[in-house]
Amino acid sequence: MAPPAQSQRSPSPSQPSGKGEVSDLKLQLRQHAGSRAPGADDAKRELFKKVISYMTIGIDVSSLFGEMVMCSVTSDIVLKKMCYLYVGNYAKGNPDLALLTINFLQKDCKDEDPMIRGLALRSLCSLRVTNLVEYLVGPLGSGLKDSNSYVRMVAASAVLKLYHISASTCVDADFPAMLKHLMLNDPDTQVVANCLSSLQEIWSSEASTSEEASREREALLSKPVIYYFLNRIKEFSEWAQCLVLELVANYVPSDNSEIFDIMNLLEDRLQHANGAVVLATIKVFLQLTLSMADVHQQVYERIKAPLLTLVSSGSQEQSYAVLSHLHLLVMRAPILFSSDYKHFYCQYNEPSYVKKLKLEMLTAVANESNTYEIVTELCEYAANVDIPIARESIRAVGKIALQQYDVNAIVDRLLQFLEMEKDYVTAETLVLVKDLLRKYPQWSHDCIAVVGNISSKNVQEPKAKAALIWMLGEYSQDMHDAPYVLESLVDNWDDEHSAEVRLHLLTAVLKCFLKRPPETQKALGAALAAGLADFHQDVHDRALFYYRLLQHNVSVAERVVNPPKQAVSVFADTQSSEVKDRIFDEFNSLSVVYQKPSYMFTDKEHRGPFEFSDELGSLSIGADSADNVVPAQRVEANDKDLLLSTSEKEESRGATNNGSAYNAPMYDGTSVPTGASQLQSELAISNTMVPSHSPSTSLAVDDLLGLGVPLSPASPPPPPPPPPPLKLNEKAVLDPSTFQQKWRQLPISLSQDYSMSPQGVAALTRPQAFLRHMQGHSIHCIASGGQAPNFKFFFFAQKAEELSTFLVECIINTSSAKAQIKIKADDQNRSLSLSLSAQLNIGIPQRSQRLFCNKPLASNPLLIKLLQESISRIKTVLDSEDNFTFKSSDFSWDILLTTLKSSSSAKAHLVLEWRLEKMVRDNERDLVPYLELIFLCSKVQNVPFAMQVFNSMEAHGIELTSSVFNALIYTCLSSGNVMTALSLFEIMQSSENCKPNSETYNTFISVYSNLGNDKAMQAWYFAKKGAGFSADLRTYESLISGCVRSRNFDRADRFYEEMMLSGIMPNGQILENILTGLCEQRSISKVEQLLKFMMDGEWEISVLMAEKLMGLYFEHGTVEKMEELLLNLMNLNRSFEVLQQVHCGIIRMHAMLDRLDDMEYSVGRMLKQGMSFRCPDDIEKVVCAYFRREAYDRLDLFLGHIKGSYKLTKSTYDLLVAGYRRAGLSEKLDLVMDGMKLAGFF
Repeated sequence: MAPPAQSQRSPSPSQPSGKGEVSDLKLQLRQHAGSRAPGADDAKRELFKKVISYMTIGIDVSSLFGEMVMCSVTSDIVLKKMCYLYVGNYAKGNPDLALLTINFLQKDCKDEDPMIRGLALRSLCSLRVTNLVEYLVGPLGSGLKDSNSYVRMVAASAVLKLYHISASTCVDADFPAMLKHLMLNDPDTQVVANCLSSLQEIWSSEASTSEEASREREALLSKPVIYYFLNRIKEFSEWAQCLVLELVANYVPSDNSEIFDIMNLLEDRLQHANGAVVLATIKVFLQLTLSMADVHQQVYERIKAPLLTLVSSGSQEQSYAVLSHLHLLVMRAPILFSSDYKHFYCQYNEPSYVKKLKLEMLTAVANESNTYEIVTELCEYAANVDIPIARESIRAVGKIALQQYDVNAIVDRLLQFLEMEKDYVTAETLVLVKDLLRKYPQWSHDCIAVVGNISSKNVQEPKAKAALIWMLGEYSQDMHDAPYVLESLVDNWDDEHSAEVRLHLLTAVLKCFLKRPPETQKALGAALAAGLADFHQDVHDRALFYYRLLQHNVSVAERVVNPPKQAVSVFADTQSSEVKDRIFDEFNSLSVVYQKPSYMFTDKEHRGPFEFSDELGSLSIGADSADNVVPAQRVEANDKDLLLSTSEKEESRGATNNGSAYNAPMYDGTSVPTGASQLQSELAISNTMVPSHSPSTSLAVDDLLGLGVPLSPASPPPPPPPPPPLKLNEKAVLDPSTFQQKWRQLPISLSQDYSMSPQGVAALTRPQAFLRHMQGHSIHCIASGGQAPNFKFFFFAQKAEELSTFLVECIINTSSAKAQIKIKADDQNRSLSLSLSAQLNIGIPQRSQRLFCNKPLASNPLLIKLLQESISRIKTVLDSEDNFTFKSSDFSWDILLTTLKSSSSAKAHLVLEWRLEKMVRDNERDLVPYLELIFLCSKVQNVPFAMQVFNSMEAHGIELTSSVFNALIYTCLSSGNVMTALSLFEIMQSSENCKPNSETYNTFISVYSNLGNDKAMQAWYFAKKGAGFSADLRTYESLISGCVRSRNFDRADRFYEEMMLSGIMPNGQILENILTGLCEQRSISKVEQLLKFMMDGEWEISVLMAEKLMGLYFEHGTVEKMEELLLNLMNLNRSFEVLQQVHCGIIRMHAMLDRLDDMEYSVGRMLKQGMSFRCPDDIEKVVCAYFRREAYDRLDLFLGHIKGSYKLTKSTYDLLVAGYRRAGLSEKLDLVMDGMKLAGFF
């Protein structure tokens, strides 16, 4: 075929045909420079248009800079605009040429036309050239005092531009004070708005370093300023109104009457035509009434109509933004929107993203009165041509069924979906039917009758096929063809690509075998054989586990695989309550539209679990030396050994011990015979292999796997061996792009959850220590990010012997003390991933603590029993224990429940149920055990059961007190159920005998303090004062802790002063928080005052306090303050750890300043007191100081002094090797190398 003919096109007049075009423009501009002939401005316009056009399409026309400036001498405002645009674009890249523009821009700033003055000032401040800052100050000051409001408006915004170019120049010229004066006195509201916008950003940036800026920022939220803005709200533009309303949302009124005054003043803003103004007003209403439960509910009722109006008017995009905010409110209080469900019906012409939100809201508002209408509407959507919406509709019907009690009609509707004979409809319905049967087992007969008619060949989606297989196994006794359907699926094992389906198939076949052995025997043998040969690690392990379980005892296998099951009452929520509250706090922002907190999409390190920063490629990966990994015990058996008889195992072990090297078991298929017949023959175990004293089999089915030979029982399997040692490459290198590519492609080899110790959480206040520690174990960080309480790290490691890479994602939540680790590897051998996981599960070096600790398995025998027993036997085990167990000093319900919950929420719930039942049986009348039980519900976040305890107390005539309601409120708030907590508070207000007391308000304040919700915490504090209760020690402890947690240090100081003035003495926690805040503010004078107070009162200095103090003194280089602190601590006989921290801080300071004499004196003083160094980093700072001063003999003496008290790490040895090698000291180098050999580092 001939190539297509090229079209002949003439060059576009807007594009240059060659480099000569720019030269022609330069020549023409020179010709018109300074020309005042008639028509000259028109000619210049055409030339300027060409220049701007070229600049817009990316052609470099910076060579025309001088000519453009010369042609700018004109009164034509259009020409000036184009010239200003050109200059602003090229000034930053050509700072020398930008100097040429200063004269004409300064001249234009004094032009008679205010429009030109404003444009010139805007362009002058947009040059972004640091060297020209001095030329901006004069015109900017004149602009702020200009008689024309347009010029003042431009100048107010230009101050912020100057601040970003040179903050010191802006502050020194006193521009913030001028802006403040304009903001409070200018008659033009747009000028006021621009001043407010600039001041907010400037003072927020300066607040961390300037106390004056911090006070000014707080003054913006003072009553006079807020009222000034509110009284002029109607004069502002829509953008300015939003700015003012955002400020008002952060204001904390002094009493309830002020709240009502503000809401009455802003009432008409809810009818505004602009959606942004309406949303900003709604945020004000919601924030102001957080502490007023009854009013807060009325606000929901009031804002419904404006939101629903906005949803039905305007563009689809605006509708989606408003609908997202309505969606947030519906999810928080669905009962208040239950009567408005018809507004959430989908329209045929709406885009999919709008329909999806409406479906979620329909699901949330469904209740007994509207379920039928909603389900009928959703069923119509199931036949929608838009397949994703049809799927969402079916899921919505299922969710409604799972949350309603009367599900008769809903189940019928779901089963009718199976008759539609559409693949995606059938797939979604099967998944929902499975969940429905888990919650409502009584519907199994009706559901199975319909599901049994579905052919497995017509179900292709993995989740749907897994659901079908689960039902085939779970209800195989009711489905006549179940064994034969499962057998056909096993025959097609190799064609099934989903590991999830294969895992379900293994379990279903075993369940079916335990119920119908003769019909399933052959299928079970084939399934186990195929599973053992499977390349996927989880499938292989499960098949092996089932084989060993059946070999041990069939009755035990039945108890493990097919125990009596209780109905599932609650399904996991996809989003935590903490995240939902965080999004609610960021109402009227993109957080609501994205349905995630702002830090997850504004910080580049938080863009989702499998995404990386755009700047990842610029990260440098360290390759410092590290410690060797402590070798773990070697595994002495591979998977094949587990299938041998006892005598063969002994022979195999003997052969291994006689010199054969250990090889880790390979699961990639190389060690497994390829043919199915070969595999089955390996699985067959004849009687000749069993010792003569073995008892005869007691199994009902002799040929367990259907392979033609009987099977003998084996001894109980030994405990699993520890993972084999894994030596990693200390100098591993991996570029970020390769990491990102591998992370997307590789499957997850291992995923584990950990609980963290309190010391580990404290260590993460400075994540650098964690990263250094991982580096010390040859696990390198390639990207990290986040802010408290959520941290995320990406690591990589490489095997020392071969180029096999491990990728690790570590997500840590310090508030819940939980960590999750996911490992991906080039080599899919699970034992290697386990080895790496073991090396990750280690503590900060040279500190007697563990950063991660596996989910606790306490020494309490009862706890161990409960963890090992099936769910159906939990209450039986508890009944078998005597009362002495529960009254023992070693027993703790708290530890028992939190440990059980980390393993199984259902077990924890059953323990709570058992305790309540026992209290009822014993006719317990004391209030304290019931209160304890409610508080235990908060530990496992089980609000429904807490309410059940409350109902039980009412039923048995136990007098309800405010303490009971306080416990319920605390449980609700701890579980994120804010609306229920507010409802309980409202009930207390209307009650005669259970009025809210001081502890009620303290509960709200404490929980919001822990969540870091500064505004809600303060609102409840003022509510407490308004109710006539004075603040006590617990109140101030929560307030100060919450302010420090949210970095509102000034307010924390004010609460502390208020507490001291009221005569309440602080406790250690309050002092620790205040000291932390002062250190963060770098306020040495205030730190000294607080320290004097603590020393005079003989308060305890904690390790965290000492660490903060050392960091502050180290930053300011004040070693004298360190010495003074050490002397005071020694005189007061403070703790060993605190003194050690201060000693090491002083030594580190001297080392950094190369003061060898002072450093050696400090080391000797510390050693004389029986202390040594804390970590390798302190040692290495000292070593580097000696190397910098070339004091090698003194270094030898130092190493000799610490030899008996501190063991050098490999990283320290590597530093010594590098230093002596650089200095050419071969003898000393040899000695260090000998020391490394003796230490076992190579």
